[in-house]
Amino acid sequence: MTETRVYAAFGDSITDGYGVARSFVFHAADRIRGATPHLEWTILVRGMSGETSTEALYRLDRDLLSQDPDLVTVNFGVNDAFSGISPERFADNLKTMVHRVKENGCGRIVLLSSEVIPEPEAERQVLPYWDAMRRTADDTGSVYADVNGYWQKLIDAGRNQWDMIIPGDLHPNEEGHRVIGEAVWLAIEESRLLEDL
Repeated sequence: MTETRVYAAFGDSITDGYGVARSFVFHAADRIRGATPHLEWTILVRGMSGETSTEALYRLDRDLLSQDPDLVTVNFGVNDAFSGISPERFADNLKTMVHRVKENGCGRIVLLSSEVIPEPEAERQVLPYWDAMRRTADDTGSVYADVNGYWQKLIDAGRNQWDMIIPGDLHPNEEGHRVIGEAVWLAIEESRLLEDL
């Protein structure tokens, strides 16, 4: 009988898949399933559009911990940057999430940044939150998926950013979510996060 594992994605509109039929969660899940053919994966999307990391703490038990996940991705930051939440408070919120997930029995945690925002001033405002996320991943023994850096490398190599963004919006389109999923998978693969499953 095939064993079942749970991948739960916790985050804001990017995780929720705002404006697309298939978010990065499912692109990453395709790669996860391919790497673990001996397992059956249940995929849970627990994203809330417009949410900050502070707000998310109030639903952590109900939407995430109660599901007893074996793998967790966490993606917040953009809404924090534009809601007056400091990078330090953001980092504290992430640490609380990670510690609670670990206490619940799951040590496979990926913190992921978001795509490059195509408005330079907004992107500059968000960058300190990705630095805080990277430090938090290091401090908590979590995996950091540098989606922002991966996206920027594609742009630097000549990729048209607007081909990855919903027209008239700042959220990633279907192709953008595929790119995010690829960055998340590469972080999982490089960290050998699934080796003991």
